[in-house]
Amino acid sequence: MLTTATYDEKMLFCRLANGDEDAFRQLFHHYNKLLQPFVAKLTRSPNAAEEVLQEVFLKIWAHRKKLAAVDNPKAYIIRIVSNESMNYLQAQAKHERLAKEMLRIPIDAAPSPEQSFFHRETEQCLQQAVEQLPLACRQIYRMSREQYKRIPEIASELNLSHSTVKNQLVKALKTIRLHLGNILPSLIAFFMLQR
Repeated sequence: MLTTATYDEKMLFCRLANGDEDAFRQLFHHYNKLLQPFVAKLTRSPNAAEEVLQEVFLKIWAHRKKLAAVDNPKAYIIRIVSNESMNYLQAQAKHERLAKEMLRIPIDAAPSPEQSFFHRETEQCLQQAVEQLPLACRQIYRMSREQYKRIPEIASELNLSHSTVKNQLVKALKTIRLHLGNILPSLIAFFMLQR
């Protein structure tokens, strides 16, 4: 038997599946407040919790068309939160390992020609991916990633809805990841050989 809360959440999910921004806002405000302490404890950082939850709700919005088929919205959201928290912790661990590796390199040591080459190639590949984005998508990506603006700031500045900004940002990141996917295996292989 469905409880009232489960029924309300299922209704929100159905509305959200149809692109209802008000339903998204309600879901966001309800779950963001509930999950913030849990994610902050997992990630050991309130700022990281905010970043993880933003990614969670970007994913929910990006996959909203599938939400009508979800039987247990709460479990669905908690699973995404757990996965994103683990992704964050794994990324942090990789970052810390890389930082430790970098500390072993003498400060005055110049990068090898190969390292300089791969750095330039990666930067060039990223810029090519960004340049191939449609104009609006490119502008939103640059405002988010290069100017460090948040979705509400971008939406206000460009006079767009939050959902439009989210959709464009998700599209930009997906396109860039696909583009970089062509060069990343080579870079990883290169750096593994440098050990």
